[in-house]
Amino acid sequence: MDTELLYMPTFRVRQQENLVLKSFDFGDKIYPLLEIVKEHDRSRKEDAQKPFSEIHLELINSIQSSHVFVDLPVYLKQSGAVKEEVLKFVLKVLNNLEIRCDYLNQLASASRKMIPVISSYLLKTGEVGTIQKQRDLLSPNFSKLAYRLFPQSFSQDFPIVCALATTNDYIIIDLDQIIPYHKSPPLRPIVDALKNFDGCCKILLRSALNSEIQNVKLDHEQVIFDADNSQIDSEVISAFGVSAVGDFVGIKKDELTAGGSISPGFIYYDAVENQYYGYKAAIKGNIDEFANTIVPAVLRSQSTLRMQSATPPFLTDDNWGYKTLGDIERGTENGRSQAKFKRISMEHYLYCIKVLIDSGKLAH
Repeated sequence: MDTELLYMPTFRVRQQENLVLKSFDFGDKIYPLLEIVKEHDRSRKEDAQKPFSEIHLELINSIQSSHVFVDLPVYLKQSGAVKEEVLKFVLKVLNNLEIRCDYLNQLASASRKMIPVISSYLLKTGEVGTIQKQRDLLSPNFSKLAYRLFPQSFSQDFPIVCALATTNDYIIIDLDQIIPYHKSPPLRPIVDALKNFDGCCKILLRSALNSEIQNVKLDHEQVIFDADNSQIDSEVISAFGVSAVGDFVGIKKDELTAGGSISPGFIYYDAVENQYYGYKAAIKGNIDEFANTIVPAVLRSQSTLRMQSATPPFLTDDNWGYKTLGDIERGTENGRSQAKFKRISMEHYLYCIKVLIDSGKLAH
């Protein structure tokens, strides 16, 4: 059973996420989870488009981590609001168990590093036996498998996974945005079941940031009360009987919808308080507000002072996100990019988590 893994940051394979995946040194105790939600990484001319396997094998092999979880997420819904390339991928690949497994098997040359993720189709199609079918299709190529379970079908799926899982495998319990209070009536049976099973490594995954949070609605320089990062607390880890935790890397779980208008805002993680603070533009819709208002406020905040003064410090030049904020203020880095601030958030959060791990403050 894996005794190294402590943290599983979850990435949608999109431009800013890929930059982080290729630049950050995850070390031995952090395994990223890639949610592949479309066939290609970007648009190219048809005759120049790279195949699925080439794109994603290159990404997986570039990641500085012992292992990488790879999921073609079954839970994605068909909706006209999502981007066209995502909807096409849902209809062509995710809705068909055999095709989905074929796409994962196309990545088998990375099997020493890659851990494919299996989820039940029970909630999607009503079909039973889908966990076993996926295991049978994937296990010849992969020695490690992960089973991603959801509260809505946990009672049906967990006994099946318990019977199939080996000590090489992983169970991911995905709470989405549910607050991880182990005594709440809906979660109590899940907690009891997890604590009574020790056949493989167990990971608690949830999105710390409510999907309803919007930049324009942030209270400038104030705590975001709709954010809850308690899944990384040692008491929660112990209460759920898991040995690792996961989240969406300090940002909102991407809704995969078409982009809206520019709304300068920034969500800043305070690793000392384990809380998020919001910053927003003084002039709505003005891209220069990132450099003019948001960056100076973040760098002079009490959160920044706390993290600089911590032992060990969370804010150093090795923290790419923090360093980039300073470069923007000094005028050596362009701050006129909403996408860049997404990467700043992720890089800063990852660095803080790695400091917590290295200092023993995030442990089994």
